[in-house]
Amino acid sequence: MSATKSKAPTRFMPPGPFQSIRLLKFYGDEAKKLTAAQITNAMNGMAPFNPEVKPRAGFIDINTSGKTITADMYVAYDVYATTFDKKGEPEKNSFVTIERGSVIIRLDQKLVEIRGSSRLASRFRSVLYELTEVRADQLVFEKETRREIYDMLTKPTQAPPKPLDISVDHIVYTDIVKKDLKKAEFRGDKLQHKAEVGHYSRMYDGTISRFTGIFIYPSNTPYKTSINFDNSSVLIFKTSDGILEKDLRWIIKTLAEVSE
Repeated sequence: MSATKSKAPTRFMPPGPFQSIRLLKFYGDEAKKLTAAQITNAMNGMAPFNPEVKPRAGFIDINTSGKTITADMYVAYDVYATTFDKKGEPEKNSFVTIERGSVIIRLDQKLVEIRGSSRLASRFRSVLYELTEVRADQLVFEKETRREIYDMLTKPTQAPPKPLDISVDHIVYTDIVKKDLKKAEFRGDKLQHKAEVGHYSRMYDGTISRFTGIFIYPSNTPYKTSINFDNSSVLIFKTSDGILEKDLRWIIKTLAEVSE
């Protein structure tokens, strides 16, 4: 009787030090009419990507599985820089930069996951509207929901042979009610244990705008993670082995399920 080998967990290696994820959601009645076939046909119907021709964007490797569409997206944009001519006089020049990212559309959840920059996400939103006349907007997180996510990630985790280390090293509060103070930003080590930092949420009615730290994921892997509620984004820094796909799906699902 042969033993069955367990399948190795899926990992991916971002090209840079971290994976940037932008989350969007379909709102409104028009979004309910969207189908996977409609979106894929519209994507496939676009002219081939040309960095010099509007919309200066395009999709490749478009695939559909049920109500989930995946594709890679290219966008081109101009970058302006000041150089100097032979006489030493400054002159402005423009350069075309091409960026590639991945798009995952989950129609059953009305969710769009963009693995790429804010610029790529913004271009995707405009292209999607041109193709379907349906808008995808950022997720909305209520004040209490933000606190619940923060508390969940900073909850002490026991894992043999010793507790895994959790540390918040950056947190920003906004909408503070404290005389003329409206915003407070803290940097340090294990800020979740600093009473004076927590006061800005509990005593001064502050709202968590964004925070960064090392948190433990379901696989017991510690990832440095930055969550920005205001722009509906997550940055996950890779380990030497990359990032486990199931850990990435977990944080995305966690945020999507509690958003408005």
